[in-house]
Amino acid sequence: MADSSNSALPRVLSDVMADLGDLVRKEIQLAKSEVSQKLSIKFHAGIWMAIAGALSLVAVLVLVEASIFGVAAASGLALHWSCLIVAVVLAAIAGAAYFKGQADAKKEVIPNRTIHQIKEDIATVKEQFS
Repeated sequence: MADSSNSALPRVLSDVMADLGDLVRKEIQLAKSEVSQKLSIKFHAGIWMAIAGALSLVAVLVLVEASIFGVAAASGLALHWSCLIVAVVLAAIAGAAYFKGQADAKKEVIPNRTIHQIKEDIATVKEQFS
């Protein structure tokens, strides 16, 4: 009788380990499938966003063209002069945006408030231990 219980335990443990291995394999397969599906959705979202960006660029160019025609019609200037006026205005806006970005890029990245808070925490701990 002791012999049959000793041989049953290794068999049961072997079955449990096989089932556990099968379960882990299936869980990994499920995770791969889920990640693949989510990546596919993200990829399609990226394509739609790229399409939106391209169409937005076309819309901006058409608005620039409309502003050129508007300046020409309102002032009676030739189209080449209207193009020059609109180009100068756009260049001024681009320059302002560049210098704003350059100024923001030069700002420090150091988390000063966090460092100050950590120093206060250290001082509080030191006070409690002394």
